[in-house]
Amino acid sequence: MKCVFSISVQQHGFGPVRFAWQKKAATYLAAVGQSNVLYFYDRYGSTVSSIPLAAQCTDLEWSPDGQTLAVIQAKSSVVILWDAAQKAVIEVDTKLRHLKFVRWSHNSDLIAIGTGKGSLFLYDKARNEKVPVIGKHSRAITEAAWSWDDVLACVSEDRTFTLSNASGDTVLSMPVSADPSELQWGSIINAEGTQDPVLSIILGQKILLIHNINKPDAPIELGFQPVYGNVVTHRWYGDGYILVGFNTGYLAAITTNAAEFGKEVFSTKNHKGGLAGIAISSVMSKAVSCGDDSLKVLELTDLKDVYAVETIDDDNPADRVDWSDDGQFLTVSTVGGSIYTYLVYMPTLGAAWGTRVAHLLDLMEVSLHDLSSIEMSGKSGKEVTRKLLEFEPSILAVGGFYLAVASNSRAHFFNVASGDQAISKDYAADISALAMNQRYAAALLSDGRLQVHYLDDSNADRLEEELSASKNWLERVETIPRRQCKPPASDMLQRIFPDTPAQRRKSFGVTCVAMSTEYMVFGMDDGKIFHYLLEDWSLIAKHAHQKAVRSIYLQPKGGTRIVYVDNGNAGYVHDPSTNTTSAVPLWPSKARGVLWESQPPLSRSIFITWDDDTITTYVFQPFTIRGPSCTPLGSMKLPFGSKPMLLLNGMLTSLTRTGRLTTTRLNTHGKMTPEQFLARNSSLDDQGKALQLYYMLGMMSEIWALVDVVREKKPWHMLAEAALRALDLCTAKRVYRQALRDAARFLTLEKYDFVEEKNLLAGHVAAILRDVPLAQEFFLKSSQPKEALLLRRHLMHWEQAMALATALAPEEIAIIAREYAQELEQNGRYSDALHMYEKALAASDENQELLTESAREEHEVTCSAGLTRMTLRLGDVGRGLRMLAEATDRKLIYDCGHILYSLKQYAEAAQCYERAEYYDKAAEAWMLATNLPRVGSLLDRITSVHIIKDYAKAKESVGEYVEAVRAYEIARSYDNIVRLFVEHLDNIDGAVSIVRRTRSTESAKLIARYFLARKDYRAVVEFYLLAGMKQEAFELAQQRDVMDHFAELVKDEASVELLQNIAMHLESKGSYLQAGKCLLLAENYPQALRLFLKSPAADDQAIEAAIEAVGEARNDALTHQLIDFLMGETDGIPKDAKYIFKLYMSLGQYREAARTATIIARGEQVLGNYRAARDLLLDNYKQLEATKNHIPAEIDRMLMLLHSYILVKTLVRLDDHYKAARMLIRVSNNISKFPSHTIQILTSTVIECYRAGLKHAAFDYAAMLMRPEHRNKIDPKYRKRIEQIVRRPEKDAIEEAATPCPYCGNMVPETVLDCVECKNHIPYCIATGCHMVLTDWTQCPSCNFPALYSQLQELLTKSPACPMCSEKVDPVQITLLTEPDARQILSGRSQGDDPGDKERVEKVSDTPRTPGSAQSVVSTDRKERSAPYNHGDLQASSMHSTESGIAGGLVA
Repeated sequence: MKCVFSISVQQHGFGPVRFAWQKKAATYLAAVGQSNVLYFYDRYGSTVSSIPLAAQCTDLEWSPDGQTLAVIQAKSSVVILWDAAQKAVIEVDTKLRHLKFVRWSHNSDLIAIGTGKGSLFLYDKARNEKVPVIGKHSRAITEAAWSWDDVLACVSEDRTFTLSNASGDTVLSMPVSADPSELQWGSIINAEGTQDPVLSIILGQKILLIHNINKPDAPIELGFQPVYGNVVTHRWYGDGYILVGFNTGYLAAITTNAAEFGKEVFSTKNHKGGLAGIAISSVMSKAVSCGDDSLKVLELTDLKDVYAVETIDDDNPADRVDWSDDGQFLTVSTVGGSIYTYLVYMPTLGAAWGTRVAHLLDLMEVSLHDLSSIEMSGKSGKEVTRKLLEFEPSILAVGGFYLAVASNSRAHFFNVASGDQAISKDYAADISALAMNQRYAAALLSDGRLQVHYLDDSNADRLEEELSASKNWLERVETIPRRQCKPPASDMLQRIFPDTPAQRRKSFGVTCVAMSTEYMVFGMDDGKIFHYLLEDWSLIAKHAHQKAVRSIYLQPKGGTRIVYVDNGNAGYVHDPSTNTTSAVPLWPSKARGVLWESQPPLSRSIFITWDDDTITTYVFQPFTIRGPSCTPLGSMKLPFGSKPMLLLNGMLTSLTRTGRLTTTRLNTHGKMTPEQFLARNSSLDDQGKALQLYYMLGMMSEIWALVDVVREKKPWHMLAEAALRALDLCTAKRVYRQALRDAARFLTLEKYDFVEEKNLLAGHVAAILRDVPLAQEFFLKSSQPKEALLLRRHLMHWEQAMALATALAPEEIAIIAREYAQELEQNGRYSDALHMYEKALAASDENQELLTESAREEHEVTCSAGLTRMTLRLGDVGRGLRMLAEATDRKLIYDCGHILYSLKQYAEAAQCYERAEYYDKAAEAWMLATNLPRVGSLLDRITSVHIIKDYAKAKESVGEYVEAVRAYEIARSYDNIVRLFVEHLDNIDGAVSIVRRTRSTESAKLIARYFLARKDYRAVVEFYLLAGMKQEAFELAQQRDVMDHFAELVKDEASVELLQNIAMHLESKGSYLQAGKCLLLAENYPQALRLFLKSPAADDQAIEAAIEAVGEARNDALTHQLIDFLMGETDGIPKDAKYIFKLYMSLGQYREAARTATIIARGEQVLGNYRAARDLLLDNYKQLEATKNHIPAEIDRMLMLLHSYILVKTLVRLDDHYKAARMLIRVSNNISKFPSHTIQILTSTVIECYRAGLKHAAFDYAAMLMRPEHRNKIDPKYRKRIEQIVRRPEKDAIEEAATPCPYCGNMVPETVLDCVECKNHIPYCIATGCHMVLTDWTQCPSCNFPALYSQLQELLTKSPACPMCSEKVDPVQITLLTEPDARQILSGRSQGDDPGDKERVEKVSDTPRTPGSAQSVVSTDRKERSAPYNHGDLQASSMHSTESGIAGGLVA
């Protein structure tokens, strides 16, 4: 705030002073002090007038219109009325003494004066009527206030208040509890949401009384906190809020809303020494309080927000404060008699031209800014000049070189380049508006005349030449055409409008005016708008509007378009070049002005309009397919009190109430990065609208930058359509080519590049946009009206096409009639189609010369076919069939068959279908015609399952069941086949086979009923389950004791509950094994184990199932329970040790299993059960290998030795005695491990070695047999021969061959498995027992044991089974491995102990064991398990060993 003037105590005298601002205009400030002189000051503090008073002024108040000031004096009965316009005084004698106050009515010239005797005086100034009301109160009336509906409230020292009407009649009188002082009218919102008028009165400086006029019997008294002190004053503001001031300096706000009545919403201590007064400005939405030596201004929207604090430079404290009505001035007085006036805000007075803006800096100082380089928000541009004025202007104008200021009827014109005052002009009347360009000024006078005159400045041309040579702001902003700078002829120096006597006689006046560099436009109160070219004063355009034109805004930069506003506050855009007018949509109801974009993009017309709160941006498009279009683009909030002055490249410069220029970017013109664009426009519609907005504003670079960012097509389609609607093919093509990659649409638009005719182009674009009526309208207006016919024909709008063809192209009628007939036929209008086909034929006959022979022939064929179809459609079957007899077109014959079918002519339809080779349709028609033999003849050609089923049903109905089954089988209708097999053909086996294969529910039910009748309950249970009748199957199984069968069927898919129910039933029947298996599937391991152990002791299946249960449960308690059973601690019968092995395997304790397997195998080997021992070790070997556990060397060695022994039989059978002898040597070297057959094995070794030529080996083992402990046990048949070998030893005829070690390559005898060089144990061949070599390596595909490829191939050709696992192996499955692959396998086999092996062994050993572990079990007596021996005879004479002969040392 700025202190604009102050009045010292010397002028008013020391003591309190009264003052009041003139209402509305705020031109004068009236003040009177102890000097008893009433002074009138203007807005700058200059004394305008003064009136000496006879006595001290007791009150003064301005009339609501600001025309009259009423003043009363102490000890005087006269009321002084001062007329502001005439500056004259009128005295009104009331005949009453001790006048206390004077109050003007809000709605009339009625004055109320109260006296110290309790009387009231009413004076109507307009009618000069006086109404004294004597005795209104018994004591002095101290204060009064008028309501808005002329109810006068008075308070008196008699502690009552009264309400009176405009005639002085008392409406209400009510006592109060304390001395009343100040009263105010206000309004509150009641519970129903409507407003009630209320009166607030301060009582005893402590209480605020709220009296609701609509509830007179329920006044409300509001008290305040004692700390606040006494109530000094109060004011109403907003929607039912009261601001209360206290003598201690506190300021509080309370609400009177129904829900929170009396609630304190704000309080603060504004002044330390005390608060003297408060005032509210609703215009400024501010409150002010005074006290001590300061003023504090608060925002009413948020009282915590302090707008300003001003310290009064005075020795005396403030006592009164008040606003001018417009809120521009704030005046405070002190108790000593000084007055200080502050300027709260500057008048938003400004003008713009090009990129220059002029505005007031102070009340009498103006500044001109150049904003051509504005780029950033908040900058005010470069100040060009600043001028101090002689008077406060009410109008500013800028144009070319000139800056004009005007007030009343005077205007000063300044040359802004030189800074001098160029012209001063007085007009015949007050100036209402002023418009300028480089050389002319147009002054709109208050009497409705427009005075246009030349600005005769002798320095203008010289300055222009100087400026044109310099790089200054004028050159940057605009280039002034030379022809406007030349002085006009003498007859063009001045002109006054209206300029015809007829116009003057009608008393029509000019209401608004606007100028550009070349044009002047003005509007009149009869609605006419005139466009003049200033060069020669020629009228170039005229427009008539229905209502008076209130304001006009002309497009800058030589533009001719205008926006005008009429008296109905409606806005319009007028383009004089095309004489078109468009209403501005969404025009603000309280629009304050319009601004055109000063530098719009090419072919864009952008403007904004604003009201008190909002700025709305529009774009005007003069050429669209819908005609001129004005489109709102968006809106943004206008800062309070701001006035837009200039719009430049989307940057809006506004003038604030503080007199500053601020610049901000319109939100419609906001620039965003691609990432921001996507973030703010998440939906496709939003993206499309944003692209359209960019296009409307001409922001094309921003659009093309988004091509690679906006990936979806919909937004780009929206943009392309917007460009097409504006007939902007260039932009639309670029969108379709670059963004949409739509080559078809691009090429379509490219065809119209050379279409220069607007109507023709608009027609094509409207067609593309699917606005067919509009497209036809444009085509018919164009030079190519046949385009409308072509469009309607392509769109199959046949009625319109026929009408257009009749008028424009009769030669097209035949083709259009034919196409129309086809459309009518499709729509079922057969009679009309028949007529149109006939018309098409007739038209072709009439225009034969216009059609080629082939086209006419094709046309006639098509029409004839249509006539045939329509004849049948209309029921003339005989004629239609005759027309069809010669036809060969399959499609036509089929169509006719379809028509006959719809007419229920089934036999004829079937014949047509057969002719057309549509056999399904033919069969269907023959069925309806009940001609089954014809259907049967077509059965192999029918593909429709539905028709075949219908045929089968028909055959079934006549008892031909075999034929029906054949048809059903073709249709794959197995349910019906089952039904016929059961019910009619008695083929139950076939039915059962089908149901088991198809698992059909219905068929299963049928079979179940069949078996139920025959009491085959097991079959019934099976088919109940196939039918999904699980519960029924369970109940039947219970009733008929076939639960075991039921359990076997459902075990894989039964629920836990069902399995438990089955187990319960089976247990009750004593089927413990089956019951346990069900519980095992249900994962009820304790109960399953209980039932397994409850089974008979000899039941091996039960024990194995128990082991499986414990293995899955992994429960120590269950494990110990099973071990106790196996040890015999439960029933006293120890079980076979193999179960301990299986238990360990089931538990995953593979090392314990391996130890157990070794013990068992050793026991089997001791007993002579070599194959069983081998198989047990092999199984354990594979288990350990599968679980990637380390294979103990003992198992590997035992397995090798047992397999070598068993392999002898195979080698002998293959007549390979050498390898058999070598294997027997390997076994005999470990003969202690074969105690049961020591003699037999040694005997076989001697015989085979001798036969193979290994004489030395035969001698060694023969000598072993001759030892005393063995000699007597030799079979007598072989003793003599053995003795001979011992007595006559011979050398070996052959030496053992050596092959390379696969590890190190060292040559090792082929049956030796340990390399002396690398100390590795070499893998052996399962086919020969020899060690493996890398070059001949293969594996059994079943057990993965290695074998020599050549030897295994030879073995499998004679015995197709693996010698190790006994699985059948096809020789083709054997593949020779490469050396790298063989080496990789070898490296895997040669790995040492697993690092975790020791830990696992420890874990196994940590498992608690019941006394009598696996080892103790194996050590039990097993003599009863010794297998019988089968020893053959040795043919010593021929030394030929047969299979039985060698078997003496082999155990099966």
